[in-house]
Amino acid sequence: MKKLTLQLIASLLLAITGSMALPGCSSTTKLNTEAPAASASPVPAYQPSLSSITIPVSVSVATIEEKLNKEIAGILYKDDKLDGDNVAVTVSKNGKLSMRADKDKIYFSIPLHIYAKGRWKWDPCKLCPAIDKTEDTSFDMVIKTESRIGLTEDYKINTITSGDFEWGNTKPTIQLGPLKIGLARFVEPAIRHQMSNISRQLDKELQQYLDMRKYVSEAWLMVQQPVKLDNNLDAWLSIVPQDVRIAPLLLKNGTLSTRIGITSFISVTTDGKPQQAPNKKLPKLIIDSRFSDEIQIGLTANIPYEHASKLLQAQVAGQTYKLDDDKSQFTVNNASITPGGDQLILMLDVNGRTKAGLFTKKIAGKVYLRGTPYYDAQSASIKVRNLDYDLDTKDRLLHTASWFAKGKLLDIMQAQVNIPVQNQLTEAQKMLQTTLDQSARVHESVLLRGNIRELSPDNIYLTPTGIKAVVNAKGTLTATVDKL
Repeated sequence: MKKLTLQLIASLLLAITGSMALPGCSSTTKLNTEAPAASASPVPAYQPSLSSITIPVSVSVATIEEKLNKEIAGILYKDDKLDGDNVAVTVSKNGKLSMRADKDKIYFSIPLHIYAKGRWKWDPCKLCPAIDKTEDTSFDMVIKTESRIGLTEDYKINTITSGDFEWGNTKPTIQLGPLKIGLARFVEPAIRHQMSNISRQLDKELQQYLDMRKYVSEAWLMVQQPVKLDNNLDAWLSIVPQDVRIAPLLLKNGTLSTRIGITSFISVTTDGKPQQAPNKKLPKLIIDSRFSDEIQIGLTANIPYEHASKLLQAQVAGQTYKLDDDKSQFTVNNASITPGGDQLILMLDVNGRTKAGLFTKKIAGKVYLRGTPYYDAQSASIKVRNLDYDLDTKDRLLHTASWFAKGKLLDIMQAQVNIPVQNQLTEAQKMLQTTLDQSARVHESVLLRGNIRELSPDNIYLTPTGIKAVVNAKGTLTATVDKL
């Protein structure tokens, strides 16, 4: 009995001393993981969606009319010789040329004054004196023409003009002695001959005055000038045009008008003025009436990795997370974010421990996680998905702290990482809209006007210096050429 009591006492002492010695028997594993190389993989450069900037172009018919009245003036035709047909004719413009437009045609009315001189010559007999007498007269007529207007792929106005003329109430005659001679048959051939000359002259003046290539070429270069949106953020609106489309010319209500659509890549950046050299080569013109004013402008939010690291630290540093029904836990001491190819690398400096029976296993050091960034539209923030341990980290954890590798650290961190970009995107949208509301002037001759209706996510791009989140601002944008 005494021997049994001594054994019990010895067992109790052993248990007590064992429990007292437990802290001293716990083991701490120091992780010596290597940091992955911080580098952003070459990813395709961001290309915003193609948009069409609409440029209304209109020319007053009255302005064209005024120009043509200056160019087509004075004597249009003159034949002052009586030899041959005994008639001399001079045709001059009599009053203002008038012009009207309808659909794809321009109609001209040109008042003319005709001066005609006729000679009457009669030899009654060989011995009788010859009678040689001239008389002159003048009368008015109106030439009516119509010009069909089109455009060519090299931006030239293509006009085809045809016409006829009208006499007044009576056709012209001349009284020569006892004879009353009708002049219509003499004058009409000359006038009809001149009709082709007048038509060619009208075509030439129209094509020279309506220089569409000049309009489009200047607009093409002007829209490529970056527009500054904000000084503090150094935000710029840039347009990279790709091709030019134009709607068929429309003639209505005294105006010759069309719409030019410059298909472009449009973006707003906050990393300084874009340095891209302008493309001076004007592409071939595409005749197309189906383009719209709808545009998509890429708004970018740039988050430097240093700033992203501070946000992550604010979210997780100093936090203790419990796992496996509180059997395990870890504390994050520090955190950072760096690029790793096309993924983000999260560095966590942690202390962790787990209980295995009467023993406690501890871990301390840095673990590295990799995840794919994406833009979460609901929270307007950058998050990560498919988070996993970096290969070196996973390998060392499996050898020294498999319990940590199997924990819910990945799920917790994936839920924690949240880099808000709402403010940047909202500010970019406000800057853009404010600029458009105030009629952003790309050039002293070109105004931009538009409206931004909605934002939709595009993509995430990792650069060597930070994370770029791109969101498309959808709306309308027009450019007005007002000072050419």
